[in-house]
Amino acid sequence: MPDEPRELELKYRIDSEPDYLRIVDSLPAAPERADSSLRNYYFDTQSYLLSRSQGMLRLRQGRAVVLCFKKGGEREGSPGFFDVVEVEGEVRKELLEEALTQPDVLLREPHPAIHSVLKHYGQIELEPIGYLDTLRRYRLHEGRLLECDEVTYPDGSRAFEVEVETTRPEDTRKALLRIFDELGISASPQRHSKLQGLLRKGGILP
Repeated sequence: MPDEPRELELKYRIDSEPDYLRIVDSLPAAPERADSSLRNYYFDTQSYLLSRSQGMLRLRQGRAVVLCFKKGGEREGSPGFFDVVEVEGEVRKELLEEALTQPDVLLREPHPAIHSVLKHYGQIELEPIGYLDTLRRYRLHEGRLLECDEVTYPDGSRAFEVEVETTRPEDTRKALLRIFDELGISASPQRHSKLQGLLRKGGILP
């Protein structure tokens, strides 16, 4: 199997909704990148085999349905910088409804994300483990595309993040810290994924 693609992304947690909105309102919108409302459904084994080993299998419902597998986490020595395997692509829309009632249908899907799941974990038994909603707003700053995420959990609580894909995390960090300072934003490196945040709320992960 060829090398799996990787996602390199710097993430910052924004401490409050007013600070998040200050970023969104102060920076220009990215051309041709409309706000996206995304519902994220996660799948794992009953014992959370994937989640406990920095893995994730997700169906994301937006304008299309996208199947995604990720594995990895924060790079040591670079707070908030995630270096992960990311294999994703669109799937037929009917797969979402099928997977929510018969999750093992996912393992029969001829899709690169499933090939990666099988590569890393072999044959496993899947079940739905939860969902969350993301409102993603795209903004530009110093030539970088910022994904400004408002995350809503099933209990109604919310979290706010800014994410930037980058191969130069420390340069990107300096740029983000400058804009945070200029706007008076309280923020800190995000140390866990959205799924990990969901599972921590449920007491499943520490």
